[in-house]
Amino acid sequence: MGCGRVGCAITTVTNTTDDEMSGNLGVPAFPALASPQRAGGGKPRNKVALKPGRSLMDWIRLSKSKDLSGTGGRLQNVTPEELAKHDKEGDVWTAIRGKVYNVTAYAEYHPGGAEELMRAAGKDGTDLFNEVHRWVNYESMLESCLVGRLRTTLHTAPNSAGAPKRKPLKVQTGFLKPPIPSTLKLPQAPLPSTSSVENTGSKPSTSSEDKLENTCERPVTIIQDNTGGIAIAAPETSQDECDTVDNPWPINPEPSKAPLPDAASVQEKDSISHESVTVSPPEAAPNEEDAMDISVNAVPTVTREALRYDWFQSDKNVTIVVYTKWKGLTRENVILDKTGREFQLCLILGEQQYSVHVELEGEVTDKINVSFGASGSKLDVKLTKVDAGRKWAGLGSPLDMDGRLVSAGDGVRKYRACLVESRVEVTHDTVLFCVRLPPGSRMWVPAGHHVYVRGEVSGFGQVERPYTPVPSSLPPAQVGPGEEQGVALYLMIKVYPQGALTPVLGELQPGDRLDVRDYDTTLALPPLVNFTSIAFVVAGTGFTPVPGLVTRLLSQDDRKVDITVFFFNKQERDILWRGQLEELEQRHAKRLKVIHVLSDPGHEWTGRTGRIRREVVGNDLPAPGPVTMAMVCGPIQFNQAAVKVLQEMGYQDSMYYVF
Repeated sequence: MGCGRVGCAITTVTNTTDDEMSGNLGVPAFPALASPQRAGGGKPRNKVALKPGRSLMDWIRLSKSKDLSGTGGRLQNVTPEELAKHDKEGDVWTAIRGKVYNVTAYAEYHPGGAEELMRAAGKDGTDLFNEVHRWVNYESMLESCLVGRLRTTLHTAPNSAGAPKRKPLKVQTGFLKPPIPSTLKLPQAPLPSTSSVENTGSKPSTSSEDKLENTCERPVTIIQDNTGGIAIAAPETSQDECDTVDNPWPINPEPSKAPLPDAASVQEKDSISHESVTVSPPEAAPNEEDAMDISVNAVPTVTREALRYDWFQSDKNVTIVVYTKWKGLTRENVILDKTGREFQLCLILGEQQYSVHVELEGEVTDKINVSFGASGSKLDVKLTKVDAGRKWAGLGSPLDMDGRLVSAGDGVRKYRACLVESRVEVTHDTVLFCVRLPPGSRMWVPAGHHVYVRGEVSGFGQVERPYTPVPSSLPPAQVGPGEEQGVALYLMIKVYPQGALTPVLGELQPGDRLDVRDYDTTLALPPLVNFTSIAFVVAGTGFTPVPGLVTRLLSQDDRKVDITVFFFNKQERDILWRGQLEELEQRHAKRLKVIHVLSDPGHEWTGRTGRIRREVVGNDLPAPGPVTMAMVCGPIQFNQAAVKVLQEMGYQDSMYYVF
């Protein structure tokens, strides 16, 4: 429910009243233009009145019923020149993150109106999309409109040596996360001299004459670089394969330079087997025609200087070690999934993801231990063997994403069949679910970020929407053990009787299944470590990012942060976690202040009343300044009004953030 979001696979429901909008879940569909999430600032944007029969549910019904791509369902590679031809009313194509969609039919359903949609007609609309509603699951919303992939080439300019330069990847940092190091954005490597070999998975010779058996049945190439190092390169691929190239199983013939763990860390007296893995860039495409999609979906170069992983074993355990140039890794950078012998580790580095994806040689239990080196640049994942004492000849066989570094937007979105462990009624229409991940999965969602949930809706098929996990309770001392171990999520969901998905979710009982997807790694919250005064201005279930962020801030005893929470609701019975908020405020009276505001109060209410206006919040909002941040989350009308108040009080774009 990442705050203010309404709808399912798309972002907003039309024809709703202010009262209905006051309790919406998640993040707003359209943040104000002046929000720092938008480029250029400007006035807040309004929705347009749509024709009857053009609601969210109508669009879902239409898009599920037939193909709207206009290509008969055959995917195409679309050049920018071809895309530019479809820029007129009645024939509208646009590209979002490398995929081309025929949005002609959607124009009448677009909450911002057809005119707004035409701004992206005939061109790459990724930047416009990201400015307005980057969190939208456009792939699900426009699935029936997909034409194919945008085919572009990288624009390069020669450097002083005449070699092309690679445009650095754009990087955004999240809450309390360091910036991505420059070593992960390397220039394109020169073509090396190569010799064809086969890969056995055992330690190969450095001679180009030696033959190695490839356990994955894929040709590989040994590369001798100018430093004397040797690595295995990915095979050359055809034009049709260039988007889904699998890296072969690479074995570094040099002895690993990583120190072996000491006896205290291993706790066994047997010998330790050790392997080192290094991924090297694929060969350049043989000609320009084969070099498609490079500017959109190119996999960044990974070398042993930037990213590599090793593994070693003892009688009882197998440990996978990932070495990076990133400082300050935490559990929030890690997503793990083990199903049978398939193991996938996703390491999140800003707007990039690095994967270890293998079919393990042997069975391991669901017990997984994650730890980090002293500087936070090394990750250890310790697995427990089912057959203790059995020595593995290798880690296993590589799978699709092994060794790949991709942008977060191009990462594989994985749904997990989770178990509803408990449900607690929070208010008359809001439920707190404890959802347990599968036994082999681990995911620690950063505060303020959202996951995606999907369910089967009669007549519409699978419908999904985002929700922001909350702590199990507000006082930090009551953090649930599942949260600590990364195996449980708590989702606070308001049930709308006429909603698309929430009536289905509202019927869930302990023991039922719920599909949950990875958290949105592209969301970039402002670095709150830079601020000493933070105000949250939220309405309804736009409250959900607040518990995680507030408890995170209050847990930092080494720095003083003054926090003010303005919580707007319709009636007293709508206030979420009122008692826990009061307890938290009493515990941190010198640092936290919570102010409730009701738009439709009862006769016994003695607190503040009204809607978001300057006279309601002005006296308690922190003064604008370089160390002040206001965070806004609620329905679209609320967000627009809040931004207006902040601007009237002198808040600059860098001083507020709209979820």
